Amino acid sequence: MLDHDRLVFIWNYRHPIQGWELELPAGLVDNGEDPDSCARRELEEETGYSAKSWRKVGWVHTLPGITSQRAYFYLAKHLKKGQVHREPYENMELRIITAKDAYRLLWSGKIVHSPTVSALGMAEKLILGNGVSTGTSEQRKKSRFGKI
Repeated sequence: MLDHDRLVFIWNYRHPIQGWELELPAGLVDNGEDPDSCARRELEEETGYSAKSWRKVGWVHTLPGITSQRAYFYLAKHLKKGQVHREPYENMELRIITAKDAYRLLWSGKIVHSPTVSALGMAEKLILGNGVSTGTSEQRKKSRFGKI
């Protein structure tokens, strides 16, 4: 979180889908690297930000029928701007979005990057706290569970 109500996203071009996705900063854990170090490295490489405060939110299996890979989620706070260190093949732009707007995009189905969807879902109470409406309960139910 950039401050109390703004989140740092990446507008990322993904070649396999030939399109852009709104994503939270993310990356693969390098050999010999722990998930905490990976999160710090990827935040700085992709956004140029570093964080004073880190909180582990949780993890999910990405595709358990195919791989044992896990996606780990962290909430980084008290960000400080630095230099971006992206890979030459990475085609991305920084996007700063209010938390309220990010959750509106999520619950309306406009954020479809699965690790970002999972991370926002797991961190919702930490990010929004209490009393912020992100849509009707019916919209949230449909987004979470599809048609029942």
